[in-house]
Amino acid sequence: MWVNIALMSLIFFLIFCIFFRRKLKKYGKDLIRKSSLKVIRRFRVRLDRFKLTRKKYIKFQLLKEREIWEEMERYAEKNGISREEALERVEGYIDEILPFFNILSYYKFGYTISHFLLNLIYNVVIDRDNFRVISKIPKNSVVIYIMNHRSNADYVLVAYMLAEHIALSYAVGEWARIWPLEYIFKSFGSYFIRRKYREPLYHRVLEKYVQLISKNGITQGIFIEGGLSRDGRILPSKVGLMDYIIRTKLDPDFTKDILFVPTAINYDRVLEDMNLLNEIAGAKPEKHGLKKIVSGVMLIFKIPKVVIRNGFFYIFKGIRKYGYTSVAFGPPISLDRYIEKYCSNILTLPTKTRIPEVKKFADYVLKRVAAVIPITPVPFLAYAILKDGRNRIPETDLIKSMTEIKKELIAKDARIVMGNDFLDLIKEKQKIEEMEQDRTMELVNFEYGVIEIEEMQKSMDLALEVLSLRKIAKKKKGEIRINPDRKDILDYYSNSIIHLFESF
Repeated sequence: MWVNIALMSLIFFLIFCIFFRRKLKKYGKDLIRKSSLKVIRRFRVRLDRFKLTRKKYIKFQLLKEREIWEEMERYAEKNGISREEALERVEGYIDEILPFFNILSYYKFGYTISHFLLNLIYNVVIDRDNFRVISKIPKNSVVIYIMNHRSNADYVLVAYMLAEHIALSYAVGEWARIWPLEYIFKSFGSYFIRRKYREPLYHRVLEKYVQLISKNGITQGIFIEGGLSRDGRILPSKVGLMDYIIRTKLDPDFTKDILFVPTAINYDRVLEDMNLLNEIAGAKPEKHGLKKIVSGVMLIFKIPKVVIRNGFFYIFKGIRKYGYTSVAFGPPISLDRYIEKYCSNILTLPTKTRIPEVKKFADYVLKRVAAVIPITPVPFLAYAILKDGRNRIPETDLIKSMTEIKKELIAKDARIVMGNDFLDLIKEKQKIEEMEQDRTMELVNFEYGVIEIEEMQKSMDLALEVLSLRKIAKKKKGEIRINPDRKDILDYYSNSIIHLFESF
């Protein structure tokens, strides 16, 4: 009897679905549309319409490109295969590269998770003055955020920082081509690239895709170094994607300016720092991106570990984070103005002479990125310790050294990060500024000097909270004592800002 009831229920359910499938489908679409509109209104975000274009249409547009067909013919002839087989290869490349942006995935899932994880692991410092640069960008421009690459967490951090302004499309490397990262990144609108794959047919497809989305105003995020820095220093610039984007200007119908926004990232602790340092110590060269994939997997497993640890400390002892992290933006660089001023014929040059000119432009942008690197407490203290050179440094000596270093950085208009821990000191400074006219210059300078020392003391204490947990450095009996066996980690963090003191 129960079997008959179950069967009848199933039959009625199927009949219901058949007769009302259109209404159910329409209800589902309406629900998604309303949720999407709600998200857009909440974040007041500027959404690139082309992001919502169906993959089939983009694929159709790419397969109309004459240059892809010409490269495909050469590929078929060179490899002794049919035109149909070469076309299958092209379609495979397109499917691999193309994302499928989902606004609910990006904001409902991505933003919520990134907000929770980042603020659980780090003290995320958002400099509101930074966003004045972004708010002044002309709306009819194509915008490319050019970033240094410190950690695989960079993707999450920058997207989180920009969430209220734009949904960013990243160029993502091979490391993320594992489940579930590949699906997640593609649903966020990111496209995939093979960084060390030299096949001309693949690069022709990638070039035309990058140019297609650039022409249609998609806001992109590109890591100009092409990979993670192993020693903490800024790496030389890569030119591949930059060349593709610049050559978008060859289309006479494309008249918009392309603006490159220098975007600099730094951390008090990079989640993968030991993996990166171990690669320098004795790892073999990468093969087929295997180490990048392993690095991605390690990061996936490390984040839950950090979250659980911080959750435990939050409940029982108070949360112990990995220090500060921040993103800074520099003034946008106009491609049109650069070409007009420095290389008016860059678009018409043959490849051999064009690439060096593109490299000059990439280096020019990278220097602008390097100039706005956020100086968080750990890199600041690491540089001061290594500059001193001793393994036991009196606290007063180190504070004095940091004060002098800060003056040098301010003279270079560097970005010293001060989060909520510095709010009281910032307010004290503001009070002194308001009362300057009623006090003697000697008294004002004395008060400023006291606050400067307190700021350096606070910065040192914040850095030592992170370093002492890792047994790298600690404060004891009025001294900062450094573990000589772990100086390589201090080098790594000092290197993230060392270019500010050297010729770069």
